[in-house]
Amino acid sequence: MKSKKELIYDLNDLLERNFDAIQGYKDAARNVTNEELKSFFINQAKERLKLSEEIKVEIRLLGGIPVKEGSLLGIFHRSWMNFKTSLNHDNEKEVCEACITGEQKSVREYNLLLQQKDLWSDRLIQELQLHKTVTQKAIDDLEELKEKF
Repeated sequence: MKSKKELIYDLNDLLERNFDAIQGYKDAARNVTNEELKSFFINQAKERLKLSEEIKVEIRLLGGIPVKEGSLLGIFHRSWMNFKTSLNHDNEKEVCEACITGEQKSVREYNLLLQQKDLWSDRLIQELQLHKTVTQKAIDDLEELKEKF
């Protein structure tokens, strides 16, 4: 069984991924010209900010201190994507694909956390399931938007 410290660590990893997603969506909004897509990315950044705040609450309830920023790997990935998209002016499809890849990683992380249901409070399980649902919906919406380009 995991210690409270390990649970906090797992939630901080998830929080880092949310911070990475927020910044990734902001970058994505700057890298596209299509207004519908730009609006979608901005709304997703806002949604991820809301999810991040909920994760922070859970970390504090466990007695932990939430991380304040995303991961170094996330910074590297965003820098690479910004570079790639700066070379191509019709990059909406590529930006959508990059966001889908990131969101799929998040869904896998939620699945791993939800497999450990006996470690979490009922409240946290509900939060994680909701976050996973929101993230999966973003993937579905991105797949639909991607087909327009």
